[in-house]
Amino acid sequence: MLELYHSGLTTCSKQVRHCLREKGLKYESKYVELWRYENLSPDYLKLNPNGVVPTLVHDGTPVINSFCINEYIEDAFPEPPLRPADATERARMRYWAWTADEIHLQLARLTHARLLHARVKDLSPQDHAIMLKSTPVPEKRDRWRVLTQGGYSDEQLATALDNVLFVFGRMERELSERGPWLAGRTFSLGDISMLAIVHRIFELYPDRLDRKAFPRVNDWWDRAMQRPAAKYAYSDGTDEVPPRPPTKSVAGISEYRV
Repeated sequence: MLELYHSGLTTCSKQVRHCLREKGLKYESKYVELWRYENLSPDYLKLNPNGVVPTLVHDGTPVINSFCINEYIEDAFPEPPLRPADATERARMRYWAWTADEIHLQLARLTHARLLHARVKDLSPQDHAIMLKSTPVPEKRDRWRVLTQGGYSDEQLATALDNVLFVFGRMERELSERGPWLAGRTFSLGDISMLAIVHRIFELYPDRLDRKAFPRVNDWWDRAMQRPAAKYAYSDGTDEVPPRPPTKSVAGISEYRV
């Protein structure tokens, strides 16, 4: 039995939801409402002590981190394959899946600044204290502390965006030299991982991903979005993506769609 604890359109949730759909696997979808801090409940922390989404539970055993989860899915359910048979392509697949995991920290900084900073400013000092106390991972707790103390500087945000755009430049070259997919001939876990990163930048900075600057990345995105599994994973109109509740309480300041 497969159970997926996720939050719909958060970056890492999309990666795993997409992988499961590409495999055609049936799973029980368990939506974790970050706006109500369900990710920090005692029951959820038993599954994922980091208090983040997603978490895959397979026959009672939890697997955490989207990078590891998708590799686990490929190992446990190898058909249809999302790992290339060719060793060189397989190495490229792993590079891009790892790159998506590495660049996510920069992406989260941009998301916090664009989507969450204003909401944090509306909270009382008491709410700030509750929010910080409730976050278990020191690095994530420090992110919230930065937001409560004025947010990231323009220089920090510019550096974060430069790092993400540098990765997109690498994608552009790789797709030019080896395409049509990031590993080469085979659609793979590398594509699934990077699609979620590209999607977030389309949401935050669409002008920085225009077709003139990144023609091959845009063509790659268009091809990928023709896949039924991708259409489903990135759609707002599914049972797995309920509408966002309108709230300004402290329970509504978790990492929505990070």
